[in-house]
Amino acid sequence: MKKNFFFALIIPALLLSTVTITEASTKVMWGKTELVKGQIGKVTVLNTTQVYQNNNDGIFKQSTRSLRKGEEFRVYSYKGQDGGFYGLGGGLFVKKSTVVKYETPSKSKLILLENNTFSNTPKEGKKYPDGWVAPVLKSAWSPKPATNFATLQNELGFYEGGHFYGIKGKSRNIIVNGDSGENEVTFIFYSWTDRNLPESYRIPIVAKELFKLYFGADAERVWNYCNNNDIPEQFTANGRTVKVSYIEVNGSVYFQVGKKK
Repeated sequence: MKKNFFFALIIPALLLSTVTITEASTKVMWGKTELVKGQIGKVTVLNTTQVYQNNNDGIFKQSTRSLRKGEEFRVYSYKGQDGGFYGLGGGLFVKKSTVVKYETPSKSKLILLENNTFSNTPKEGKKYPDGWVAPVLKSAWSPKPATNFATLQNELGFYEGGHFYGIKGKSRNIIVNGDSGENEVTFIFYSWTDRNLPESYRIPIVAKELFKLYFGADAERVWNYCNNNDIPEQFTANGRTVKVSYIEVNGSVYFQVGKKK
């Protein structure tokens, strides 16, 4: 069962993405929308229909938003209750019915997307208006934990041995710790984006590079889970079992990243 762990930390948007990051690779277009990792299909609206919202209670409630005829939206999940709902991301759903057409991507589109993912990685990151230059992961994962923590510090801007990443107003927004048990590392996110913290746009950007280090080709899928506010409680990525929980006392999201099998 998926839970909207970041529901209180980001603003759900019908645009299906809370953060847009420019990639060096060419977009794979599918009709009016871009095909992305983690997407299972798309819906085309044949007639005006209502949008539903599903929070942590598992109950679908009509929102004030509606979808218009001719619009297309990515689908990231499907829930079979009450006749079926297509998940649009951000805790938003559209009911399965004759007024929406659901399609899955063709094999050729999926191959193109797979070949395109993480290709042409830029040597230098994008420079943003506030002067910040986005970090770019250049090193591969190492079986030596100390090497990976050095990569986090030297390439992605983490500090204190590669364990913490912060922004103005939240000095420890991401925490990465080693784990001597069944997990290799743990991640703690205290926010994804926050309208009250101007530098919070950096968190999803850095998170994507962090995920690349541990999840390889599956990083985009894991990033989409977070960015679309639709994170499974357990999933597999790059040969690792990942368990996710919401820590209500401090509003953080806790990832337990298993050792690579």
